[in-house]
Amino acid sequence: MKWKDRFRFIRQNMKKNRSRVAMTMLATAIGCAFLIILASVGIGAQKYIVDDLMKDRAVTEVSIFGKSEVAERENPALTQQDVNRLEELDGVKAVSRSTIVENPAVTKLGDYEVQPSVEMVDFNSEKKAGLKLAEGRMPEKENEVLVGYHFDKLLVNQEEGADKELYDSDGLVKKQHRYDEPVLGKSADIEIEQIKEGERVTNMYPVTIVGVAEEPARDWEVGNEVLISESMLEKIEAFTGTKNGAQIQTAMSDDEIALLQDLNEPRSFSEVNVIAGSLEQVENVTEELKKEGYNVYSVTEQIDEVNVVFAVIKTGLVIIGTIALLIASIGIFNTMSMAVTERTQDIGIMKAIGGHPKMIRSIFLMESGCIGLIGALAGVLAAYAVSIGINFILPLVMKQVFEETPEAAIQLSFIPPYLAVACVILSIGIAMISGWKPANKATRIDVLRALRRDI
Repeated sequence: MKWKDRFRFIRQNMKKNRSRVAMTMLATAIGCAFLIILASVGIGAQKYIVDDLMKDRAVTEVSIFGKSEVAERENPALTQQDVNRLEELDGVKAVSRSTIVENPAVTKLGDYEVQPSVEMVDFNSEKKAGLKLAEGRMPEKENEVLVGYHFDKLLVNQEEGADKELYDSDGLVKKQHRYDEPVLGKSADIEIEQIKEGERVTNMYPVTIVGVAEEPARDWEVGNEVLISESMLEKIEAFTGTKNGAQIQTAMSDDEIALLQDLNEPRSFSEVNVIAGSLEQVENVTEELKKEGYNVYSVTEQIDEVNVVFAVIKTGLVIIGTIALLIASIGIFNTMSMAVTERTQDIGIMKAIGGHPKMIRSIFLMESGCIGLIGALAGVLAAYAVSIGINFILPLVMKQVFEETPEAAIQLSFIPPYLAVACVILSIGIAMISGWKPANKATRIDVLRALRRDI
């Protein structure tokens, strides 16, 4: 019998018992959809937590806390030489570095002022590293600066008096006392103090605010920094006569002052972070940095533990879903057993005209496989529809029940293509296994008894 004749025979027989076959396909579709949805929830939750929430710079960032071994007279701090060396490593996208201005600098904006953390950064490196801005742009000129997200919420008019409660419970200036205009594009002055010949001297450095950094990821963090260029720091150092603009204290010894005033020593950085090109490269970069003799930390060490937990969860969900699919296989077994019984005479005729048992077995296996395939395809479509519904309804539920609106779209259910393909293959396999015994039974039917319909 030709293949097209076999398919025609299968289609005709399925049409004769369309109700029973349809119910069997429905059971298979439900089992397949149940399996996909359960697995997709585990995959979606992992994707949301690991890939979406941790896809930013914090995950691809490897923090360097210094050198594990320092030779005699070698500077233990990280210098530009170390940065150049780090930038040449494979998988390194950028090297973010900063130096804190060691001076109680005050930034003034009209009648308002704040004492922020003034830091020197390399803006080109920060741009490569993926520094995100809430508004504005990256500085391009010497006197242009970036400010932290809460900078404007910390500006206060000291003339309002100390008798008023100026700050709220979060440490921010209350709205009624706060600077009430956008700071972007405004001109400000950074005031630097130094003690010279026993007297306190100040100098002002005019700057223009061209960008506001993104809100810190952690709720308890306050972004009050002012990021300046290296050339601006050099001007500050020229005024203070000390490294990093450090302020000389009257209690310092002559040796301590001389150490601060040694500007010939290479500049060291307060913080250095290596940004890997992708999440997959973080582990290799981390290992390479350890070999180079640096003390490092990476968030991926915690992500590995998260992935193990989700692997266990997904395995459990897949097992539960597979059980549902196995239950559906009972219906396939029953349908195929009935099909063999009802087509006994047809089987006898095929045997009488020379039909090989393998050919007869293949017909019934093909039929059970078709039931599994059609049911699986219907289940995949249903699973995608349910997945879309879950992702659409979840934000609405959070808003109505918990009164919270997620900042980004939550994709709790995610169905990767390989999951759908694997489920279809699994459904066809289980269906054919379920039809194996009825198919073998068909090959053992006696021709004479079949033709007499005596079974």
